Amino acid sequence: MTERSPVSFVIRRKGRVFISLLALYALGLGLDVLFSLRVVNPVSYLYLFMATLAVLYGVLPLYSNRRLTAHFWQRTRRRRPALWGLGFILLLALVALVGPLFTPDPTAVDFSRQNLPPVGFTIEQSTYDLKTGQFTFRLTPGTWAHPLGTDDNGRDMLAMLVSGARVSLQVGLLATGIAIFLGVVIGVASAYWGGWVDNVLMRFTDIMMTFPFFLLLVFIVYIFGPNLTLIIVMIGLTGWTGAARLVRSEALSLRTRDFILAARSLGASDARIIFAHLIPNVMSSIIVIASLSIPGVILAESALSFIGLGDPSVASWGRILNSGQQSLDTAWWVAVEPGVVLFLTVLAFNFLGDGLRDAFDPRSQM
Repeated sequence: MTERSPVSFVIRRKGRVFISLLALYALGLGLDVLFSLRVVNPVSYLYLFMATLAVLYGVLPLYSNRRLTAHFWQRTRRRRPALWGLGFILLLALVALVGPLFTPDPTAVDFSRQNLPPVGFTIEQSTYDLKTGQFTFRLTPGTWAHPLGTDDNGRDMLAMLVSGARVSLQVGLLATGIAIFLGVVIGVASAYWGGWVDNVLMRFTDIMMTFPFFLLLVFIVYIFGPNLTLIIVMIGLTGWTGAARLVRSEALSLRTRDFILAARSLGASDARIIFAHLIPNVMSSIIVIASLSIPGVILAESALSFIGLGDPSVASWGRILNSGQQSLDTAWWVAVEPGVVLFLTVLAFNFLGDGLRDAFDPRSQM
């Protein structure tokens, strides 16, 4: 990569590029809201924002320092559970992206096919005969038309699980991205400027940490109504405290290092020191925090949906669990299948987070 390549140009000025793109997104969102243009869905701005963060502060630094990237990859791949977790997450992302193209509508109701078991299972169903006034019993096997069965409304379980995967990954990635961004901004600002800025920001963080996270989330969703975009934003706005404290502790140890003092003595601006020196050097901790925070976010959204405060227009795993809890004795798969997928997803992210933490920790011996 030459010094004059576009990639190196963006890397050297990624702080300015990020602020410029952020201003552009804010302008577009403001115009959409003020003039009701609806050119771009509001959630798309979140995707653009998260993609910008990931490319500027994740992909490009890894690409520009490929030797260090290869070193971290070698350390990560020695952790088998981390590789299993990464493989499952990539498979889940692929299913969420292309699965809806090959599955039926998850909201389509067909009472003639209600409570069909998964393929390989057979259940006994009873129907009431109006002519004889008696119940008749028949064996109902699973069918490949619905390989994972159907629920009591005849909706295809595979289609609903695929839809739930998209919802869970969308909530997990976007809400975690918002929380990590706020945590990094507050943590770095608090550590770098110190003094009254540090006192104000950390006391505000302490106040936010005193509120029960889930109860606060339930209260907000109850007031403003269940909406997926609102849930994503609220989880992001209430889940940044842990990241802020960890980033602050990392930045406090970095601000007295020789390279920071040298940059300040050479006349580097605060923005350059923060974007070019502080944030890149806490990026490893940020990646670990993000990977370990996503499971909690996914569980929070599933819990909201389970208690009836999720978005009713989407088929999330929590809503499927809620609908299946009343029919465990007759249609056990409606509750078991989303529960198993949710368990495996949370476990995969935890395995990956543990592997990344060990890979980025210089004190770990492998």
